[in-house]
Amino acid sequence: MSSTVSKASVLSKAEIQDLVKLNSSSISFAKPDNVRSEFWASYSQIYVNNVAQNFILCSQCRTVLKWISDNGTRVMSHHNCEKAKRVPNSSHRQRTISSFCQKASVSPECRLVRKRITEACVEYCAVDGRPFESVAGSGFLSLAKQLICAGATLGTSISASELLPHPSTISRNVERTYLILKNQLISICEGIKHYCITANFWSEKSTGIHYGGLSMHYIDSNSCLRVFTLACQAYDYETQHAINIRSFINKILEEFSLYLNNNVFIVTDNENKMKSAFKDNVKRIGCSAHYINKVLEHAFTYNDIQCDAAQLLFTLVRGIVTRVRKSHKQSLLSTYVQNYCDTRFNGVYLLFESFLKVYHELPSVLNDEQKINYLKIDRDDLEVLCSYLKNFCEVIEKLSSENTPTLHLVIPYKQFLINLSSSTDDNNQLILSLKKYIGKQLEDYWIINDVHYIATMLHPNLKSFNHAPQKKYHAETLLKLEFEKYRQPDQQQSSSNNNTKIKPSEKKNKSKLTTPLDDIFDPCTSSDELPHHPEIKTEFDRYIEDHKKIDINMNVLSYWNENKLIYPTLATIAQRVLCIPATNTSVERLFSDSGNTITSRRTRLETSKVNQLLFIRRNLSLLRELFPPSIEQSRKRSSSCSAITSIKKLKHSEENDDDIAVLQVNLDDPSFDVDDDDDGDITYLLSLCEHGDLHLRGACANLLVTLIKTTIHLLTLSLLSNSFHSSFINQRSLVSTDSQDSSSHAFTIIGIELLKDSIQHTTSSCTLAKFALAQLIDDIDFRILTYLEQQQKQLKQQYPDIRVRQVTASTFA
Repeated sequence: MSSTVSKASVLSKAEIQDLVKLNSSSISFAKPDNVRSEFWASYSQIYVNNVAQNFILCSQCRTVLKWISDNGTRVMSHHNCEKAKRVPNSSHRQRTISSFCQKASVSPECRLVRKRITEACVEYCAVDGRPFESVAGSGFLSLAKQLICAGATLGTSISASELLPHPSTISRNVERTYLILKNQLISICEGIKHYCITANFWSEKSTGIHYGGLSMHYIDSNSCLRVFTLACQAYDYETQHAINIRSFINKILEEFSLYLNNNVFIVTDNENKMKSAFKDNVKRIGCSAHYINKVLEHAFTYNDIQCDAAQLLFTLVRGIVTRVRKSHKQSLLSTYVQNYCDTRFNGVYLLFESFLKVYHELPSVLNDEQKINYLKIDRDDLEVLCSYLKNFCEVIEKLSSENTPTLHLVIPYKQFLINLSSSTDDNNQLILSLKKYIGKQLEDYWIINDVHYIATMLHPNLKSFNHAPQKKYHAETLLKLEFEKYRQPDQQQSSSNNNTKIKPSEKKNKSKLTTPLDDIFDPCTSSDELPHHPEIKTEFDRYIEDHKKIDINMNVLSYWNENKLIYPTLATIAQRVLCIPATNTSVERLFSDSGNTITSRRTRLETSKVNQLLFIRRNLSLLRELFPPSIEQSRKRSSSCSAITSIKKLKHSEENDDDIAVLQVNLDDPSFDVDDDDDGDITYLLSLCEHGDLHLRGACANLLVTLIKTTIHLLTLSLLSNSFHSSFINQRSLVSTDSQDSSSHAFTIIGIELLKDSIQHTTSSCTLAKFALAQLIDDIDFRILTYLEQQQKQLKQQYPDIRVRQVTASTFA
């Protein structure tokens, strides 16, 4: 939050309000770090001469409010903004769209409930020793939702302990949930043609167990990049030799019907064991984040590289931070200082940046010996160094994205960092020697593969290679070779006869380049700037000559999805290449999650349980999106019913007590076909009306099924679920009043009335249901045939969906 300031620099509320009214240049506004509350959208913390004040400003009414971080958002929630509301132009009697939306309750009862929930959350975090962040997790929110639903159904009289499962029950059900999700993922993997694997290994400090993590990246049919965690299993081989690592990876991939071959890419770190394990029968790509991190590590830790000034600064800062952390004086500082770790990306930058934040606070917590080292540190040098290293941090963050493709950014960002390190604008000798070393190491150590050039060519704003013109011809050659490899055999060498005019994409507002990292992209072009060539050659030539640019914030997968008909072969190549990540940070983040799972209080977790928990954690939300629970439950019911019975029609039941039970099973059975003998059933029903047969014999259940299912077809409703649900009766409102009064709709009314009677009398006997049918049988006449014919024509015109037409056609055949 806000940094600590001296009392002399703190102004009163009245003085700050005057500065706000005068729009003084000495006052500025910014939002605190790591804020999540929605209230902060309308509030900002006030700074005077770049010194944080314990006041915030309402952006709507420009009112200054007293605020400290310990109070949270209480002052914001109690603030009544006095900004005049816009007077609506419409009549006060006319309802607006917002009036139909559900609003949060502002009643005193709601505030009281929220207060009690807050107190319960405090007790939960304190008594159970849970972090505050746990109440904001998606899993906790899902649990809270289920508890709310349970309270609405069962009331408040039931004890919570009766609903919550035992810990051992949860542990046993982890494997069940894991197997369900794993089978879903296996079904996805079986249909994937192009994919990429990322792999890495790590060792857990508490138990000393070695783990291996794998993730899969692919692009689905909707041009969306999908990332799934395959496993985080214990490495059970004696050594980490290349042959053992390869065998370990292959064993996991085989569980998901995935295999490594010359058409599959794998992204790993750059250790020799990983290079040796994946040198054959697979295409290995080095992690770009590891390349950058190693270059920076060598620059500050290697000897005899002519970076003595930067290394001395690094040693002094690291020594002071280590001393502060060991002397337990961390709590006296306003910001947590972070020490250097060689396994953490951007470790050097995080060290310098945290030190710079508390630079003025450190003398009060240092001893005399450390103060001498503190005085040797030049703040200006530290700021210049942080500004330079921040570019590396931002590049790693860009390349580590899991939601969008990143491989096409490797070459431009590498060249960007090289150009940045080659700049001699700074006269500071410390930064010049450091830049010289880093620039040379980036050029030599960071390895670029052919697939990097192909990926760069597949971005319309990067294919010009303005960032590295000397490499453009090489990139075009590689893409052309890949194009000839995947080219369809029926494509002609020249397509000038087609004269396909490329449809320009919808013009978007040209976004401003807000950061230097965006300079690698060519600016977006409008449709009127595109040159029109009378002759268009091959698909590859058309793409190379196409000067259309996209917005820099547009996902490149969206571009290829829009142009897959214009460039079908290149779109296939893009689907294969752009799924490759630039880094293996998806597995690195998996290890971070495992560190949160295996704590000092959970060291006895089985390795298989760790794998299952992490698999669920990383894949649950995405698999729930692809396999909604409602669809899964309907599939289970369908398979269960198909296994129980394969009967197409009910046989005549000799015992009346079994009619309703058999009827329920038959309605639940999706294989029950009402279309085979509809004509016979209707004819038989009409004959009962004509001869007045009230006994109905054993055909009652069969007729009742036909009536109900035909009624559902007439109303175009879905099939009945487990049994007779009363909610179906409410669907009578779908039938107009005029239609209900008409005698031609007697068949629909009969079905609903029979369903109602069946619900009310689902006892051990179906006599009452038979009696209800006998009472209504006189209302049926032969006009129903005319009604059915009219209804068929009406439904065909009303519903353009082919599935609805098929249902109506089969019903009224």
